[in-house]
Amino acid sequence: MSRKFAAIALVIVLAATLAGCATESGYYSPERSAVAGGLGGAATGAALGAIIGAATGSPATGAWVGAAAGGLLGTVGGYLYAQHRNSEIASSQAAAQNYGYSPAQGNVVAIDSVNASPAVVSAGQQVNLSVSYTLLTPDNVPVSVTLVREIRYAGNLVGQPYQTTVSNANGTFSDNVAYSLPSNATPGTYTVATRVLSSYGSGQQDTYFTVQ
Repeated sequence: MSRKFAAIALVIVLAATLAGCATESGYYSPERSAVAGGLGGAATGAALGAIIGAATGSPATGAWVGAAAGGLLGTVGGYLYAQHRNSEIASSQAAAQNYGYSPAQGNVVAIDSVNASPAVVSAGQQVNLSVSYTLLTPDNVPVSVTLVREIRYAGNLVGQPYQTTVSNANGTFSDNVAYSLPSNATPGTYTVATRVLSSYGSGQQDTYFTVQ
């Protein structure tokens, strides 16, 4: 029974450490994400290792081996995305004017544009993933939005999706994050699915880059 409680505790630690990836201000810290990713990976690995170890008669050894492997994978994953920045590019008044918006229209959560730059890269290089999005509400209240990027090749997910949550006033905002391609990235066209999710509405757009 104590082994089961230990595994559950490790999963709880995983949830707590993953929550550390996004800062309160909405700015992404690569170092903080890597540490959180490493700890989260260690927790997952340890939980699985404990289960495997229990089956082989050595739960403690299984936990340590799983933690080491999971921590390594988590840290590597944490460094694929870096240099995140979310900033205002148009005030609520300017955004409302651009959209011809009136409070009677209700809530507007819209992606204006997405871009991957440069459009053609080599394996091991960085791609800047940017999105411009607009938030408008009748009572002009701050909106909490979750920004998600998923990269796919031939329909298959590449690595882990990037996700962060920010809180913005009404207006138009630019969100950018750098993605580092692995040195062995397969040549071809990659799809970047960008989502803006909130309780006020959501939007999605795709963009592309090519690895030569």
